[in-house]
Amino acid sequence: MNDDPQAERSSPHGAPPPFLRSVRDFLRVLPAAVQRFWLLVIATGFLSGLGSGVLLWFLSLVQRLAWPPGGRFIVAVNAATPLRRVLVPAAAGVLVSLVTGIFPRLRGGHGTARIIEAIWHRGRELSLWRTLSRAALSIASVGAGASLGREGALVQTGAAAGSWLATRLRLTDRQARVLVACGAASGIAAAYDVPIGGALFGLEVLLGSFALDLLGPIVVACVIATAVARTLPIAHDTYVIPEYALLRPRELLLGLALAPLLGLASAIYVRVMGWVEVEFERLPRWTRPLLPVLGLAAVGAIAVRFPQVLGNGFDTVHQMLLGGVPLELLLVLPALKLGTTALCAGTGVPGGLFTPSLFFGAAIGGVAGQILERFAPGVAPPGALALVGMAGVLAGTTHAAVSAVLIIFELTGDYGVILPLMLCAAVAAGTSRAIEQDSLYTASLRRRGATLPELPRPEWLRTTPITALIHADAERVPPGTPLAPLLQKLLSLEPGHDLYVTDEAGRLLGVIRLDALKGTISDQADLGMIVAADVVDREVEPVTVTMTVAQVAARFGESDLERLPVVDPDGRLVGTIAMRDLLARGSF
Repeated sequence: MNDDPQAERSSPHGAPPPFLRSVRDFLRVLPAAVQRFWLLVIATGFLSGLGSGVLLWFLSLVQRLAWPPGGRFIVAVNAATPLRRVLVPAAAGVLVSLVTGIFPRLRGGHGTARIIEAIWHRGRELSLWRTLSRAALSIASVGAGASLGREGALVQTGAAAGSWLATRLRLTDRQARVLVACGAASGIAAAYDVPIGGALFGLEVLLGSFALDLLGPIVVACVIATAVARTLPIAHDTYVIPEYALLRPRELLLGLALAPLLGLASAIYVRVMGWVEVEFERLPRWTRPLLPVLGLAAVGAIAVRFPQVLGNGFDTVHQMLLGGVPLELLLVLPALKLGTTALCAGTGVPGGLFTPSLFFGAAIGGVAGQILERFAPGVAPPGALALVGMAGVLAGTTHAAVSAVLIIFELTGDYGVILPLMLCAAVAAGTSRAIEQDSLYTASLRRRGATLPELPRPEWLRTTPITALIHADAERVPPGTPLAPLLQKLLSLEPGHDLYVTDEAGRLLGVIRLDALKGTISDQADLGMIVAADVVDREVEPVTVTMTVAQVAARFGESDLERLPVVDPDGRLVGTIAMRDLLARGSF
């Protein structure tokens, strides 16, 4: 007798387990092109997870070489002499200047905006070699103290892997866009061990849609990338904090009261980042090689007094979540982190802006928590409000409240603050969007004048004209047409089509529908005297050629017709538009 329960769960003839058989059977019924796409989704997740592991190992190596031994990054930085705090970042600036001088295309900007542009522009390929080189340069800079996030390199690597696979295997434009988004989202998931948050970040920020046909590929890629990263011998930083609980009504109101402040701070964060970038771009071209050196040297000089600004700030945020950072220091850290991050990004140092925004939000929330603790002890722990601040600023800077909540929840595992967290994120995102229409990622695209023709957001409905949906198939009759010929024409039309009465100049007078003639046909005595002008429905509101998709959709909502007439600005009938074509146009 076999006592192994695993063997009992398998087939007695060595067949694969039921789950694997289900996956195999599922793939078998799919068309060959769809099978290939799903295999590429799996490959993208695997490459993204593997790339994340390699880059995180490289980050650890750079930190060990650049700073004194100390275990945690902040401990090593505190152990460094003031001179070393200046020289190490300055040396990273020299490296950035040398590399970008030789390869100018590696200069400037942060990766997420480039990825969004690649997704929204058909045929925009991400160069694998260039992206990997930029990712390595970003990791080296962050390890040496640049006030940026490590996630930028990991997101770019995953997206480039998806783009490379899509290009080599000649996927359709739509599949290529989804595969690039899968790579970027799985990079976030692997970087912070947040598969759920990473998946929703890909849907909400990169694709701008929660459509079910997009959910599957994103989730699969994020799960595989996270699983691969977990198997590699690298340390994943996690926030180990007390189990805070903010569940009472007054604590929910506290999160609601903090939300507008965080929304305002988020808008300031986005605008300062953009303003600094624009100001540096106005400098003469000959100054570009000097900017990374001077920028990182300035960051190092600030770190002589405030070492917390170096790197992505994970250790300092952890202390904020524990309530261990003094109020006097918290009061200056938000401005210092914003300034040093803007300085690094503006001078062309590659890196992510995601993690610095967490630092910024945690510091603001920590200030509010400690002030509240002094005036009303016991209302809410300062660390809990720091956690709420992280979610509020992340939602405000990305304009993505759903993914912000889940990412913070996965990073901390603290469900006790989920209610004020959700409330604060939603209100902060709305407040920030009311002040600043662009997110941290789309602002740089707008400054460069990048068009976003594939933007799957409500703005698309309000700006897309309906000329491409017009069919020149309208069956016209003059107003004097007798009833008998009218009936013959109506009966010969395809289902859903109607007759349109026009004058000599082609102007639309109204619509004749077969169902509307039932009462007239029953009155046999008057049939010979009836003409088209007597039975035309003049109440139907036509569509004009200048309307957008949203306006036409609203017009269909006011009518029970399956097809509406379309007229030019002079009222002349030019064709019809069908409701089914309108619905098909709205698909991704």
